[in-house]
Amino acid sequence: MFNHKNSDRYPYCFLIYYALNFMATAVFGVFMPVYLKSLNYNNGQIGVLLALGSFVALFAQPVWGVASDRAKTKNSILMFLLFSSNAIIILFRLSTNYYYIFCLLIILAFFQTPINAISDAITLEHMAGTRWKFGPIRFAGTMGYACIAVIAGIMVKKNINGIFFLSFIIGLVVFIVSFSMPRVQGHQSKANKISIMQLFKNRELMILIFFTVTVHITLSFYNAFFSIYYKDMGADSTLLGWAIFIASVSEVFFLFKGDKIIEKLGIRNTLLGAAIIAVIRWLLLGVVSNIYIILVMQVLHGFIYIVLSYSMANYINKEVPKELKASGQTLNSVITAGFSKLIGNIGGGMLSDVIGIRQVFLLGSLIILFSIAIFYGIFIKNVKQT
Repeated sequence: MFNHKNSDRYPYCFLIYYALNFMATAVFGVFMPVYLKSLNYNNGQIGVLLALGSFVALFAQPVWGVASDRAKTKNSILMFLLFSSNAIIILFRLSTNYYYIFCLLIILAFFQTPINAISDAITLEHMAGTRWKFGPIRFAGTMGYACIAVIAGIMVKKNINGIFFLSFIIGLVVFIVSFSMPRVQGHQSKANKISIMQLFKNRELMILIFFTVTVHITLSFYNAFFSIYYKDMGADSTLLGWAIFIASVSEVFFLFKGDKIIEKLGIRNTLLGAAIIAVIRWLLLGVVSNIYIILVMQVLHGFIYIVLSYSMANYINKEVPKELKASGQTLNSVITAGFSKLIGNIGGGMLSDVIGIRQVFLLGSLIILFSIAIFYGIFIKNVKQT
């Protein structure tokens, strides 16, 4: 029972925000590789461009994470990032020059990469004082991502340039909706300053984060090159949209049952299970050639990415001191999304130019197997079960 009415009121604003924010992410993220391929760039060049965001995130995310923890409200930083990143999106239509796109992606990444981590920090901290769960909120993002992937796939089938206008319009609405979100204070806004370096002293947190890195590397390669790979196999933009839709909708089960699964299995075994499914998925993607079977295989996505991101976001919100919650979320994002994308996008892109995308997926399954043996056998089993 809660004493304050506001604590018991369902936060519909978060549902709307997550749905729209993930829509904007889907339009730009899913179809940007296709746009770059239409400009006749090779996989190595595309990999470099798509990895720029991850490189910038290594510096940008900690900066904005600390800024959020030290701001009067975390929301003020989030709204500034939303406005700035959306204003940059529309500038992509001014030129198709490789170096122009290169520079613009760097600027965009500085403002855009911390958005999801800070959004999660605000949402999780607010909902910790209520009886509501994060799963349904994150589910709204999943459905937004899934639905717009299909719609955008149809809309840009004849003109891929439409992704920028569509992403800008959705992003503008996201910015407006962000004003309705409950304000969450930055707990270091006054005298209580705590260094982000304190996070590195949390041994269990560090081990869990680094255990997920290998899986995130393969996911980064998948996110960057699956659309190209799938279209090269004969799928069109509409079928690609449906593939993304199925992958997104497959997250529903864990979003609603994740808390119980983590409580029963513990964080260690939950993450291990996701890694094992990733091994199976990349192995199948490397040997299956039928585009419709691959379409069905997309259901495996819902037992990998969302398991990693949801589990770690909740773990950080519970285990990290309140003064470092935003910093903790952005640190996790830097290592698992930023560092991993650098390797997955650049290394994977260059390697695929040499041995092919299919072979890189097969190699990814072997690398994760090796990672499971090393981290589970030597490190993780020595960590106290949470």
